[in-house]
Amino acid sequence: MAMKSGLAAAAALVAALAFGAAHASADGVSWGVNDNAGLYEQGEGAFWDTMLGLGLTTNTITLRFDETTSDGLNPVDAEDLPASMAAARAAGVAVEFDIYPRHARELSDPKGPSRFAAFLTGLAQAYPDVTQYVLMNECNQDLFVNPQSVRARNLSAPRCGAFLAAGYDALKAVSPDIFVWGLGLSPRGNRPDKHDHPSTDPIDWLGFLGRWYRAGRRTKPLMDGLDLHPYPIPQSLPFATGYQNRYSFSVANLPRVYAAFYKAFVGTAQPTVGLMGRLPVQLNEVGIQTTVAGRPGYTGVETAANALGGMRPPYDTARYQAQWYMKLVDFAECDADISSVNLFKLVDETSLAGWQSGLFYAGWAPKRSAGAVRYEIGRVDGQCPRGRPQYWAPLDAYGATLALGGLPVGLLPPGAGPPPAKTP
Repeated sequence: MAMKSGLAAAAALVAALAFGAAHASADGVSWGVNDNAGLYEQGEGAFWDTMLGLGLTTNTITLRFDETTSDGLNPVDAEDLPASMAAARAAGVAVEFDIYPRHARELSDPKGPSRFAAFLTGLAQAYPDVTQYVLMNECNQDLFVNPQSVRARNLSAPRCGAFLAAGYDALKAVSPDIFVWGLGLSPRGNRPDKHDHPSTDPIDWLGFLGRWYRAGRRTKPLMDGLDLHPYPIPQSLPFATGYQNRYSFSVANLPRVYAAFYKAFVGTAQPTVGLMGRLPVQLNEVGIQTTVAGRPGYTGVETAANALGGMRPPYDTARYQAQWYMKLVDFAECDADISSVNLFKLVDETSLAGWQSGLFYAGWAPKRSAGAVRYEIGRVDGQCPRGRPQYWAPLDAYGATLALGGLPVGLLPPGAGPPPAKTP
């Protein structure tokens, strides 16, 4: 009964907002979600139509490359994918594939990049209507690439870079029109030699990737766009200031990443972010979780209801999530570097060990954020509510922001450039 009432509420919300969705601007940021719930519906469910009713037109589907299977896919994903892709096409939703190895050990195998490339070639040939790929995921985190370093020498950036280069070349060989997003960079790290979940700060990690790229004298890019995961962890971090640690980034701290990427790749075949290079930026995972206390359909124990996760009143409410997402819409439309944002997720995961950051509760009961996001996307209509969107630009030797052709710049606030280099 709860499922039926939830679906009815979702349908009512979609119908109420459908008129506004038809009037969304073609300019500005492309809005979507990063959520595999539509994949597992096998074409039967509310996922795709609910997306469109909120003005969300792109869904990122994550497919982890499994070198132990005959086709490189998890059997469940392989079974669900054809019907789900057909449903997405019928609904008019663009699908973006997010691809990275399932097993961290694969990145230490010298044959790994070629296997990854062969898998991508087959996937791109099987689904020619998918024209955007995100390659690799949070390579600065031990969970996805380990070891991060050995005796203070970074290993994760070269290994991830080799997969990214092989994947980029394979996809471009299938079709030069395929757009490749790179990295899915995690927003924070710690000491890479730490025994408990070692990871690498994203600012440092970009520097390591740039050094590897330059040393290899590659004459082609690694990516057509930079993909980032600007989670505020804990989610109680103020939106306007984000992380105090200058080696971490949330949405308000994106200029730190832009500066580090620019420094890593300026003068190479890899275009850079900002006014000087215009490399598009995608925020492909960002989400604020809400409490689901007393709601049906959930299992397990919440793991983020603490100071580290930040899911404590008033930072775990539907109101807080809705306000945060509305600020995100306004910010992204004013950053000319950002071309797309995919919220993580459309509908909550039912396991409390997962993410309850959806615009809908389990069973498709809409949260306050569902209407808030659709309203704000429609209200700004692809325009910056504070004036003209601005590109980030680097600082010159005197600390002044560089400008070209009199274009307005200024996303880089004082002191937001790359921090001093740490121990390699």
